[in-house]
Amino acid sequence: MAVNDNRPAKRVTMKDVAKRAGVSQPTVSFVLNDRRDISVAPETRERILRAAKELRFQPNRAAQSLRSNRPFTIGVIADRVVSQPYAGQIVLGVQQAVQPAGYVSFVVEISETPDNGKAAVENLVRQGVAGLVYAAPGPEPVQAVDVGEDIRTIFVNCWPANVPDAALVLADEYQGGRDVAAATFAAGHRDVVFLGGPASDYACQERERGLVDAAAAAGIDPASIRREYGTYHVSSGYDLASRILQDGSPTALVCGNDRMAVGALLASHAAGLECPRDISIVGFDDQPELAAELHPPLATVALPHLQMGMTAGSLLIADDEPTGRTLVPCRYIDRASLAAPRTASSR
Repeated sequence: MAVNDNRPAKRVTMKDVAKRAGVSQPTVSFVLNDRRDISVAPETRERILRAAKELRFQPNRAAQSLRSNRPFTIGVIADRVVSQPYAGQIVLGVQQAVQPAGYVSFVVEISETPDNGKAAVENLVRQGVAGLVYAAPGPEPVQAVDVGEDIRTIFVNCWPANVPDAALVLADEYQGGRDVAAATFAAGHRDVVFLGGPASDYACQERERGLVDAAAAAGIDPASIRREYGTYHVSSGYDLASRILQDGSPTALVCGNDRMAVGALLASHAAGLECPRDISIVGFDDQPELAAELHPPLATVALPHLQMGMTAGSLLIADDEPTGRTLVPCRYIDRASLAAPRTASSR
């Protein structure tokens, strides 16, 4: 009779590990569950770990959770994150960080709920979670749900308006703003205009602060740089750039994000200017299927959403309680929309 080679392989159990290591099954359980309150000789512990590795033992997390009353679920509280193609990388990063340790992520989207997700978060906590991650598509305050329990919580790309001294993971918006401005000045531009988002917006303030410091480092008086504020939309970039180009002819526009840069590029074309021959334009975000697809491709700064999620996940399951603010570096991406300025006569 033919043997069915598609039969599932027998699951390796603690009993198998105990047999290989020559110890009792309870001793294996103590070691593999990291029970430091139970004394096990170092050589015995090493023999058990080696046997588990040789047999490719995979712990039954559901059984462990029931026995130890320790959950292996990470709750991700998403506010408009899953609907954003780039910010969704935060969720992926969390999962990639916690999965090797045996955890799974459970995502709850709260943006369309009338109670700001209060019922959903409370229900998630009742199911049992090892920790919570709040995530937002842009750096902004959020309202954390008071679940009445001491659960380790980390905020990614956001911060709680009602929880002092919370653990935060944010993109280094200042460093990104400084780097893109420094690249603009290094290309030779001195007549530069900053097109920001709302003046009260955290990201706008940090990116502008980076620009100011980059200007000073390049020997340029920051006060000489014209600054205009709007919204992070294409139409705002278009309106601001149109008004600026009517007033004069700067050699470069440093835009608050890629969408504003698209608007600025359209306004430049409408004014008869070609980028980068007549004017250079840089953005921020490196938005997928946008920045690299423009003509010319947009010089910009990539937001590290994946790395932010991975950082948050790693901090969440670390031994030490996470505290304070962790800044994840941004990466400047040099593309064809930034070039050396033409001379005044040739322009």
